[in-house]
Amino acid sequence: MTPETASIPDAARAPNATGARRPMREDDLLRFVWVADPQISPDGARVAFTRVWVDRESDDYQTAVWIADAKTGGARALTSGKWDSQPRWSPDGTRLAFVRKTAGDQPPQLHVLPMAGGEAQCLTTLEKGAGAPAWSPDGTRIAFTSGTNPEIDTPEKTKNKPKHEPARIVQKPVFRWNDQGFVDLEHLDQLWVIPAAGGSPRQLTRGEFAAGAPRWSRDGRRVMFAADRRAEPWFGHEEARLYSVSPELESPTTGEALELVADYSGTVIAWAEREDGAIATIGKLLDSSRFASYDQMDVLLSEGASPLRKVRRVNATRDHAMGETLSADQHPPRGGGGVPFAFAENGRVILTLASRHGGAMLVRVDLASGEVRELTPIQRDISVGSATPDGRRWALTVGSPTTPGDLAIFDTANGELRTLYAPNQDWLAEIALGAIEEIWYPSFDGKQIQGWMVRPPDFDPKGSYPLVLEIHGGPHTAYGVAFFHEFQVLAGAGYVVLYTNPRGSTSYGESFADCIQYRYPGDDVQDLLLGVDEVVKRGSIDVKRLGVTGGSGGGLLTNWIIAHDQRFAAAVTQRCVADWISMVYSSDFALFMPYWFRRQPHEDPKEYLDRSPYMMADRIQTPLMVIHSEEDWRTPIGQGETMFRALLQQRKTCVMVRFPGENHELSRSGMPTRRVQNQEHIRAWFDRWLQGKPAPQYGV
Repeated sequence: MTPETASIPDAARAPNATGARRPMREDDLLRFVWVADPQISPDGARVAFTRVWVDRESDDYQTAVWIADAKTGGARALTSGKWDSQPRWSPDGTRLAFVRKTAGDQPPQLHVLPMAGGEAQCLTTLEKGAGAPAWSPDGTRIAFTSGTNPEIDTPEKTKNKPKHEPARIVQKPVFRWNDQGFVDLEHLDQLWVIPAAGGSPRQLTRGEFAAGAPRWSRDGRRVMFAADRRAEPWFGHEEARLYSVSPELESPTTGEALELVADYSGTVIAWAEREDGAIATIGKLLDSSRFASYDQMDVLLSEGASPLRKVRRVNATRDHAMGETLSADQHPPRGGGGVPFAFAENGRVILTLASRHGGAMLVRVDLASGEVRELTPIQRDISVGSATPDGRRWALTVGSPTTPGDLAIFDTANGELRTLYAPNQDWLAEIALGAIEEIWYPSFDGKQIQGWMVRPPDFDPKGSYPLVLEIHGGPHTAYGVAFFHEFQVLAGAGYVVLYTNPRGSTSYGESFADCIQYRYPGDDVQDLLLGVDEVVKRGSIDVKRLGVTGGSGGGLLTNWIIAHDQRFAAAVTQRCVADWISMVYSSDFALFMPYWFRRQPHEDPKEYLDRSPYMMADRIQTPLMVIHSEEDWRTPIGQGETMFRALLQQRKTCVMVRFPGENHELSRSGMPTRRVQNQEHIRAWFDRWLQGKPAPQYGV
């Protein structure tokens, strides 16, 4: 069986015919089940994964470790906890390490489950919990990360904590992160090790730099991890180098006992070690004199004596964005997983995730020739996965435009991609999904732009439909063949939905993404509007009923478009940017100059003001809904408030919807009912202005 004919759920083969099926609704989000972090056993016979679902009573997500037979599927629950995740097989496949929270307010702890039967053993009881377990090659020890600080997490100090949180002293420009809150410099993740049979955990690293998820060297003598250990990392290129530490340390090191494994300046997204000690990574050999808003990653190979390894780029072509997946609102909201990446064919090739032209696939990179070959169909959305030690068999989360990610097994020997578990197949069979059509169209300079249209399930080509243009954020990400619940809800409500990848999008090469640097918004806006023109030209669209929406960078572009183009009858800007100067000084990251602007605001405010939509608020006539989360630290809520007040002070039609307790990830991983409410507000606003339905809740 070839990848093109691989087995996939019936619901994903083609859009459902309407029949007696009903359209997709907002509250259908509560029915989704997600497959996260699939881990294939060393012999390739079983796959453990994190199953994620909505608990309606608590209005939250729950997770459990499930297992599937690689031949027959037959997925079943393996653990009974409400918050179990991160399954990791022992080298001999007889035990499974995982992390478990026993209550929502308790930190997760490391557990080991015997696969022959019996109860899981809890290995850790650390104050800040444990995560990212990694087995030693001989199966006797487990390395993991923990933010526990033994020097201050003592019973006395814990007991005598102040009733109210004290004032924070901030000395660094990056001090909080979206979805994580304020950086606790006293409780950064560090490396630990513990006997797999139980015993006292021992700390390996400590200090002012956090350590990434660990992995053992093949000989078991070192524990490797990625970290950015620069004193001031926020004003230069992004870096994360690969280090190792001895698991035999009696006391934790602050850095003096670390060994630099791969010596190059750049990022480390994923890595693997070959039997001869060579290290492959997904990263980028950076030019210190060049600052790009987007650096497309490559497969790099480091060979020679550690740490003076010779590093070279392996992939001969750069048509694929290595290690990148697609934008979607139905990737797992919890549970995560790693970038598929492994040596295969006796170390002669690397297999990894890559994206190209709106698809995310497994690719084969030949280390000798540099040839990059696609192994799985481009019309799939592969997001996470793992491989057997020989790199032959893979467990993957695989989605498509008509189904979220299913659990699949892929065999490189025969090219078979086979679904093991499709948790949403049965209930999606009840839904009349909108038909999705891929389109390509020329932009103003002849550049071909890729996009997709979703039509209502009962679409009649002789009819006249309202259209909603959806704009992705980033801006360096990509729409594609991933499933979008929001798009199907709008299609089910009678809208044609258009989503495209304008300039700035990834999966079309580095220059296509980088061309918007210092010109954002710019040519990307023309790409978007010409996409609307293309769909209108094809017929069945009512040009008096056009809507536009987008989130984050898509919110910025929504604001910009309605200030420069009067064709849209309604707009929804989500987690937007309105004022670049305040954005630079309030966002959670500090890498705007020289990546996005040439000078700082006090040096050249005009550059910022010219690209800030609120400065054009007097031109806006389109009724606007502003949706923003109150704990959004990526594009802080002041951005949405700026747009809202700028229009209200002109007595223009604008309403703001604020979500307490949510952050920048509301539409992707926010609390379930709030995600439903978010979509209800979007549809109600468009229904009011594009379909003439009453919306008294907004006073319009």
